[in-house]
This record gives sequence, C-alpha cells and structure tokens, in this order.
Amino acid sequence: MAERHGRRVPAHFGSIGAEEAVCQKSVGMADRSDRETYELRGDPTAVETALTELGPLVWASFIGADRALVRCEAESSPEVSDVLEHYPDISAHVRTSAYAAIGLIGPRASDLLNEVDLTPSGLIVREGRDAFEILLPADHGAELWNFLVESGEPFDLACVGHDALDRLAASRRIASD
Repeated sequence: MAERHGRRVPAHFGSIGAEEAVCQKSVGMADRSDRETYELRGDPTAVETALTELGPLVWASFIGADRALVRCEAESSPEVSDVLEHYPDISAHVRTSAYAAIGLIGPRASDLLNEVDLTPSGLIVREGRDAFEILLPADHGAELWNFLVESGEPFDLACVGHDALDRLAASRRIASD
C-alpha cells in the first residue's frame, strides 16, 4: 500500500513490470480513489461550457441533462474548483467519498465493458483511448471489484497498482514530447 494525495491505494500486486505489461496487452484493473470527483448541477448550457473550459484537466460524463460527474487528478483539484467558481448557474460539490472509482486500462478494457452489465448504478467515464473509470456508490465498490475480477478472466484481466500506472503515465508523457 502507498499514500497518494492523502489516500491509501495499492502500490503494486507483486510485479510492477508484469502489471504494466497487462495494461499494454489486455486489461488492468486499478483502484482510482486517488482522484477527485465533482458533481455539477445546473443550467445544461453552463455545465457544458464549464466542461469545455476545463478541457484536458477533467474527464466527465453527463448523468442527466443538468447534471454531470467530473473526475480529475487530485493535484488539479484547486484549478478545477477555481474555474467552477466562475459559473453562478452551476452548483459544484466534491463528492469523492460518495463514489468508488475503479479504472480499467488496456486494449481489451472496452471489450470487457461491452460484456458486463453495470446497471443500474454504474457509470462509465472515458479517460482516454483504452482507459475508463467506473463510478458507483462507494458502498458497492468491493462488490464491483470482485465482480470484475471474475468477469474479466476471459479478457486476461489483472489487478494493477499505482506504481505501474505511474510508469505508464511517464512513458506516455515521454512519447508525446
């Protein structure tokens, strides 16, 4: 276990290199409680405009015409809050503790998500190509984790820790430079 942004998360599940490889070849599953979750409510046009302004700082999914869940890295949270303060037609609340967040990373993540039924409470937020987060009420997190471990077997799913996620993020940054 390791502390990330004041929260305890799995550092690794045995082999950082193997976990990194899983995310590149099949699907890795990670606890993403290290990130912040905001709930936005208000005028739909204002919500959409705010999300556009926030751009690459956040990942978002509408859960109603006037309501969206927004995810961001913990270190981006002050900047996200600052932007949202400029929208009087939106109420924005940090709801991190209300949701469990499980990440699925890898080329087979989309295939797995197409096979599992997350209704009624699961919400999928696309973080990027081959990277998704599933958000659901916090008290269902352990149940979903176990369900995905079992359902992900045919997709070669493996649990990954934050050390592997950090290495993957660093290699993506280097590749984009």
